[in-house]
Amino acid sequence: MEDRPTPRDRIDELRKRVDEQCKALDSLAASIEGEGNKLDDLMRRVGGQCETLSSLTAGVEGESFVLSWSETRQLFLQYIEFKRYDPDNAKNMLGYLDRFVKEPLKAPMDVMKIFSPLTVGQRHHLNRAMRAWFKYLEINQPNGQFKEFLDSLRKGIPKDEIGIDIKVPEETQIASDLKRIASDPLPYQAEYNLLLDSGLRLVEVVKLLNDFPEAERLEGFYRCPVGLFRGSKQAYYCYLTEYTYQLISKLNEKVTESALKKWHQTRNYTRAKYLRKFANDMITSEQLNIPESVADFIQGRVAKSIGAKHYMQLKRKADQFYPRYADYITELRRKAGLLTA
Repeated sequence: MEDRPTPRDRIDELRKRVDEQCKALDSLAASIEGEGNKLDDLMRRVGGQCETLSSLTAGVEGESFVLSWSETRQLFLQYIEFKRYDPDNAKNMLGYLDRFVKEPLKAPMDVMKIFSPLTVGQRHHLNRAMRAWFKYLEINQPNGQFKEFLDSLRKGIPKDEIGIDIKVPEETQIASDLKRIASDPLPYQAEYNLLLDSGLRLVEVVKLLNDFPEAERLEGFYRCPVGLFRGSKQAYYCYLTEYTYQLISKLNEKVTESALKKWHQTRNYTRAKYLRKFANDMITSEQLNIPESVADFIQGRVAKSIGAKHYMQLKRKADQFYPRYADYITELRRKAGLLTA
């Protein structure tokens, strides 16, 4: 089977033909007088072939882009530092790119080959890391053809397999966790109980444990400011019980999100996101009958664009209704043997 000519071969052949016709044009230009039509025709032919040459050259140049992770790693590290990524998130992204992007990327198929053998969880993390890397490259080299090349690589990244997670832990599971974790080191006790009390996300709980603000003592519970934005949402306050406040007041060491996640996993404790689900399910249950809008405020699911008047109304209602949930959690701790009657 005869080999097909490459784009470069086609360009070389076209250049040769154009050069020959340019020489012919130079020769004819001096000798042709009164025969402008022939000269114009030759000019059009040469011009058309020059346009074809330019088009083909651009195509070959577009195919010549190659991404090397090892060569761009240091600059990407500066980018994520400038963007102030969470340290654990940044470390995770670098780790996945270091681990899986070993070969240069030239085409979407190279990206597909990387993702093909990965688990769902690995795909999720590498998806985020690779998109952040491509975004940095796009910002660093604002070139139209290079952006098209990056967009073609992005098409090779598989979409996350997203489903609706309806799992909510049972009360017996939480009670068992509380009983076991009472003998664990103080940072893990404080983290688990604060997650349970507040219904906040792990990233917000870590921030609070590492720099706990002054808390206001109200009727049977505490409230402290959070002021942490998450996308379009805002966690204004953290609500917690007396039990958890006392744990935090004794804490004198820093915690990290990665260490806390690992502790939950290795000790088989309920994960942070399911503690958040449990809190929401209980807060809005018929037993406690707390409005969903109040639950959203307590758990940091309120839009940043909330008006001042509405914000004050939600704050008052949260102060009014949270004692119902605080009493429930306190009773749950009694069932787990952590508190005496």
